[in-house]
Amino acid sequence: MAFRILLMSLSIFFTITAGAWSQIKLPDVTGPIIQRIPIFIPDLSSIGSADPRGREFAEVLRNDLENAALFEVSAGSQIIGDVNNISFQAFFDAGADYLIAGQYQSSGGKMKYAVQLFNVREERPILGRSYEATPGKVREAAHRFADLVMKQITGNDGFFTSRIAFVLGGSRSRNLFIMDYDGANLNQLTRHGSLIMSPDCSPNGNEIIFNSDKVWDQDLYIMTLSPSVSERRLTRAFKLEQTGAWSPSGNRIAYSANGEIYVSDPSGKKPINITRSNSIDVSPTWSPDGSRIAFVSDRGGNPGIYVMSASGSGVRKISSGGYSTDPSWSPNPQVNKIAFVKVEGGGASIFTVNPDGSGEQRLTSGSRNENPGWSPDGHYIAFSSTRNAAKDIYIMYMSGENQRRLSQGGGKSFPTWCRSQ
Repeated sequence: MAFRILLMSLSIFFTITAGAWSQIKLPDVTGPIIQRIPIFIPDLSSIGSADPRGREFAEVLRNDLENAALFEVSAGSQIIGDVNNISFQAFFDAGADYLIAGQYQSSGGKMKYAVQLFNVREERPILGRSYEATPGKVREAAHRFADLVMKQITGNDGFFTSRIAFVLGGSRSRNLFIMDYDGANLNQLTRHGSLIMSPDCSPNGNEIIFNSDKVWDQDLYIMTLSPSVSERRLTRAFKLEQTGAWSPSGNRIAYSANGEIYVSDPSGKKPINITRSNSIDVSPTWSPDGSRIAFVSDRGGNPGIYVMSASGSGVRKISSGGYSTDPSWSPNPQVNKIAFVKVEGGGASIFTVNPDGSGEQRLTSGSRNENPGWSPDGHYIAFSSTRNAAKDIYIMYMSGENQRRLSQGGGKSFPTWCRSQ
């Protein structure tokens, strides 16, 4: 009965407070994060028998917001049994700006949650949701609430329900895998037993283009994720077709073939060569509005990062010095940064640069940090790194802050972020 009453109160709360909140201004992309937002997330209280999945919900929430880099997360020292009788002064004195509290109940194998986000300074709830999760779906429910919390406090879309696809394997045999953005729920997508590289997830999150030498030479393939996993071969020419990239609208694909950049529709029909140079041009990536393409070329000697129009005109180098590769353009037009890799001696570091070549900024140092790929909201970067003696997947905020390891075991590369469907 108590749980039903709480759900009813949340329903009323949604009706009377929609849109009534203030948002925090996010830090400048070019500088460090000066101050994180303090938020307390204690364990949820139980109605009836305790269940480990009640604690799991809060643990996932805490991990999500810690990964976001914008929050100072604390579990606090108390479990709140009654959300209608919270001592806000105690949380204020402890330094909290926000508080997440709620209850859960285990019933018939399912978990029921009712959670609220409170503004501690104003001593009022500003967001509430209820969830019913079947076994294996607790993490997804927590991710969904974390997305809402992120949007409510910062105005930015959350990325916690997204997934990351990547390549796993050695120098001769690699396969495509996908996992939740935080490294959970790992699934194998291909069994090629060949050399797979450079996956890129479509804007709708349901298709992944990649290249594989499963049949003789390198060709492009497209993997569809739902309603069921299926694969189709896109190219069949006797060329090295690689590094496919979806346009923001999803109606075009850019890729390299024998060192030239081509653009085609998603069926691969009627490809158009847009570079036609004597240099080696590879690794295209689209601007947020689809009007320009950044790519790698050795036309100036060492490989560097260049930008051109989507038709191939107006080519301009934007990277400075050295050996630069792996460009990835943020899909967010307000960020409008290109991440890339600069090889330095035996190591490699990730940088960002403006599309006009200004504002180059180092984000990583030491070891080999490669294959940057932006989150769907365009504020975070997934990348591969050998910093712990094995190549694994990491994420960081767009300024380089909050670099966090997502995977274990090594052998992982080429992460691409897939939007939640």
